[in-house]
Amino acid sequence: MAAPKAVTFDNFGTIIDWEGEIQKQFKKILAKHGIVDADVKALQRHWENRQFDYIQEKYRPYKEVLRNTLPMAFNDFGYPFTEEDCIEFSESMGKWQPFADSREALLELKKYTKIVLITNTDDEIIKESVKQIGVEFDEIITAEQAGAYKPSHKGFHLALDRLGLDKSEVLHAGFGFKYDVVPATELGFKTCWINRQGEVRPVDVQETYLVGDMATFTLLIKAMAQTESIKWEKELVK
Repeated sequence: MAAPKAVTFDNFGTIIDWEGEIQKQFKKILAKHGIVDADVKALQRHWENRQFDYIQEKYRPYKEVLRNTLPMAFNDFGYPFTEEDCIEFSESMGKWQPFADSREALLELKKYTKIVLITNTDDEIIKESVKQIGVEFDEIITAEQAGAYKPSHKGFHLALDRLGLDKSEVLHAGFGFKYDVVPATELGFKTCWINRQGEVRPVDVQETYLVGDMATFTLLIKAMAQTESIKWEKELVK
């Protein structure tokens, strides 16, 4: 495969440490209520399932999603919380930190292709998130702009329109299998599952490529670009 003209990325979970940062927030909230031995990983996984179902109902601003879904998960586990906790959680997302390899990998990728975000969040939040990453993206598509959250196809269509590219010229990469790999595959994109957590494939859909981190993904794209360059050099020699 030739190097894609653009790579569209999921942000939270792929570039930003979604799971780790949410677990930190939950641990902090629970500690305020005297709970220090909770399984915050299990709580975070349960919250994510509740959140996934909630964002399918209709479009709501993501800060509202965060405020409304924390009580669902905490109530299910019997944990205490306050309205202040919900607001604090909803206001924290823009400050969540990237994985250690994200910035360097993205800067290297920019040498070979355009980099684009298709992200399940709001414009205000992603503006803060990009500051944490420290890299300029060629395009940023938010759920706010699309009026829907992935796995809706709307954000993907909006990205193609903005880029002026065909789906065959774009590769979509992400950690969220249900959010990213499944809808991108349905649309005919080539995909890369960046499976940072070593998850089991949740549904019977096959990604085009599978890697464990952004550094490896960058090597994949670099190899595609170099192979294409060698091919063109050979053609010129003929």
